[in-house]
Amino acid sequence: MSNNVDIRTLESLQHGNHDAFEAVFITYYSKVKAFIYGYIKSETDAEELAEELFVNLWMNHRSINTSKSFDSFLHTIARNSAINFLKHKYVHDAYLSNAPMQECSSTSEEDLIAKELGLLIEETVKKMPEQRKRIYQLSRNEGLSNEEIAARLNTTKRNVESQLSLALKEIRKAISCFFLLLF
Repeated sequence: MSNNVDIRTLESLQHGNHDAFEAVFITYYSKVKAFIYGYIKSETDAEELAEELFVNLWMNHRSINTSKSFDSFLHTIARNSAINFLKHKYVHDAYLSNAPMQECSSTSEEDLIAKELGLLIEETVKKMPEQRKRIYQLSRNEGLSNEEIAARLNTTKRNVESQLSLALKEIRKAISCFFLLLF
């Protein structure tokens, strides 16, 4: 992933400079995405993981150590993201392959769980910041593409993608907690 950004840019990023973040993002995004894709072989998932990586980088910009190799830092985070994704996928696939075949009709317990999950997702979406909630609803409820949402809300496609990624992350977290409490 070598394409070094100068130390001043990294120091500016560390201090919360958005232009520095944009420079880092432009320099590294496609390389990070391609690197992750090499592990997981899914363009969509690689894009989502790369976006999550940069969202987390921005949220934790103060913890960037400018005295160490930034390339190595990103490489390690990208590798760990890909490995964690694959571990999760393996567990998910193993569960599905070992689960007994379900009959077409669901039980009342399954219906109750599905209904509770639906309510949990609704509540999670209600608690989101207004723009994230609106972007999520336009995507999921109205089926608009990221470009259409960006045009409708007068924002960038990248912002829409970032907000959707954060929304899905919040929903996954809520669902994970739900299942931990359930089982």
